[in-house]
Amino acid sequence: MTKFPGLLAAAMMMTPLAAQADTTIVFNNFLGPTDGLYTDIIQPWLSDIEAETEGRVTFHVPEASLAPPPELLTMVQQGIADGGFIMTGFLEGSNPLLQISLLPSVNASAMAGSIASWRTYENHLSQVETLEGVELLGLLTLSPGSFYSMNDTEFDDISDFQGVKFWALPGLASRSLSALGAVVSPGPAVRMYEVISGGVVDAYCCLDFSGLAAFNVTQFTKSATELPNGLYSGSFAFYIGSDIWDTIAPEDQAIIRGLSGEALARRMIISEAEGEADRAAFIASGGKVHQASDELVAALADAWAPIYQDWTDAADAAGIDGAAALAYYREQVALIAAGN
Repeated sequence: MTKFPGLLAAAMMMTPLAAQADTTIVFNNFLGPTDGLYTDIIQPWLSDIEAETEGRVTFHVPEASLAPPPELLTMVQQGIADGGFIMTGFLEGSNPLLQISLLPSVNASAMAGSIASWRTYENHLSQVETLEGVELLGLLTLSPGSFYSMNDTEFDDISDFQGVKFWALPGLASRSLSALGAVVSPGPAVRMYEVISGGVVDAYCCLDFSGLAAFNVTQFTKSATELPNGLYSGSFAFYIGSDIWDTIAPEDQAIIRGLSGEALARRMIISEAEGEADRAAFIASGGKVHQASDELVAALADAWAPIYQDWTDAADAAGIDGAAALAYYREQVALIAAGN
């Protein structure tokens, strides 16, 4: 939505920014109002844009989501909202290369994965992997989660996954577990409590320790087996509709870009401290945490080789060097995790 301050704009026409109308962006949020990603990352980001543009760009966040999770990009493309974000897993059919951060065991932390996602997009993917009708502003990756069990099972050998009933998110997470011989019951996160509390499965994945608390499944979880780079990290793409983006003055567009991309990704360091606190709370409550052996990590990498190859093949088919892009992503994660 855009309002044109008429006489005021004419009176200030000597000011470059005044030639453009002030812009209010209806920005959709599908998370709960107390969700950490919204309160600690998204809300401050939007507030900083408003402050840095001195109110020329403002945001209105509806009290409830204007569309279900799979339709959050289409919603903006159709003009129902002006901006928002979506889990990239919902874009696998239209944007397969954006699935890079969802590949198994590629993210050391939320910030490392988020920065690596943005750098890889800018340096390798952006020419071929675009979101039609929107201006992509950021790619955020959550802290990686590994394997969680409702009993004392520790996954020491790849054979330990054979026949184990797992809950997982659909897509790459489910395929990664199936590649290990697990029996997977895929489903949306909103149904995981029902599945786990009902004893339908023996184990699950896809969340960090903060996620266990958020979805109220810690009470059913007795042990966790951790991988150096986790198993799976949820990922989100952030965007503003192209039509409303074009109403924003170039100077303010530059401000927004400066606060987005890698700058937005770096905000994810906040979630790392929260994750460590929730991990400590899990242990204090009696939960056991087991570190995967080097032998298991190597065996998992071998089992997942076809999954990595599928991604690189898709990238090659799109016209970029898939192996180089994936290697670059891994390199960036390692550099950021090491503090570089």
